[in-house]
Amino acid sequence: MKRSRQIGLMMIISGATLWGISGPMIQWLFQKTSLTSADYLVIRLIVAGIILLSFLFLSKHDVFTIWKHPGQAFQLIIFSVLGMLGAQYAFIETVYISNAVTATLFQFLGPVLIMVWVATLNRKWPSSMQFMALFAALAGVYYLITDGSVQDIVLSKKAILFGGLTALGFMFYTLHPASLIKRWGTSIVVGWGMLIGGIVLYVANPGFNLSEISGSFTLQISFMLLLIILSGTISFVLYIGSLKYLSAVETSLLSSIEPLVAAILSITWLNESFGMYQLLGGAFIVMAVIFLAIPEKETSAMKEKFS
Repeated sequence: MKRSRQIGLMMIISGATLWGISGPMIQWLFQKTSLTSADYLVIRLIVAGIILLSFLFLSKHDVFTIWKHPGQAFQLIIFSVLGMLGAQYAFIETVYISNAVTATLFQFLGPVLIMVWVATLNRKWPSSMQFMALFAALAGVYYLITDGSVQDIVLSKKAILFGGLTALGFMFYTLHPASLIKRWGTSIVVGWGMLIGGIVLYVANPGFNLSEISGSFTLQISFMLLLIILSGTISFVLYIGSLKYLSAVETSLLSSIEPLVAAILSITWLNESFGMYQLLGGAFIVMAVIFLAIPEKETSAMKEKFS
């Protein structure tokens, strides 16, 4: 196995594990405080962005050069607002409305949307395995939302809306920053993305009052918030960075450990309970991502066989 591929595999597995852990931690934070999704995300994005960019600056990286290129700077702003902020806000709001596992599973629909988008862009019908992935994903969403009965929907309309936006956000921040990362590096793109996204949300959230919010924090809550910020930041860097070494489909497959980690923590730590059909829905969604990766594996095997 090439060393670059080994690095990519280590990055995505570590990043997916950290993201799976951070979901239940965020849910715990919402249970213990009066923080709103916007309040939390303003703190998280701005603090994480400053930490990452400061580290790069002190490491002698020129973090400001990208702003000398208007076209690249414009793409960075789009990624920051629609990708970084859009995806994270939708995910956090889904956690706030429902729970961490539901948010993670909705995010996991992103690879299926990527498959549909690429097929549409190339004007090519998906393969039979991709069609199976699509049907598995649709079945998963059905069971996740309805718990097996359309007359007994277990998620609110708002949770379904933000869950869908979470999947769209995942697709966007996976596909859009590829050229930016190739030219400027993962850390600079993620660092600026977080800082800009946090500033935009701060401006759009006039009710945010840091002194009032922080005044209600205990030592335990402050430590948990710092831990979430660090784990989430590292997770984003590792996930997006893995795209330099692996395909978007491969990273999607390997990130299948996210809902598993989130579910284990939610059940054992937060005492969450899930219906049988909801768990079945989750299994279908994970299965959809595995189906997506099968053609990729077959192609790689053929290349190795005849090279």
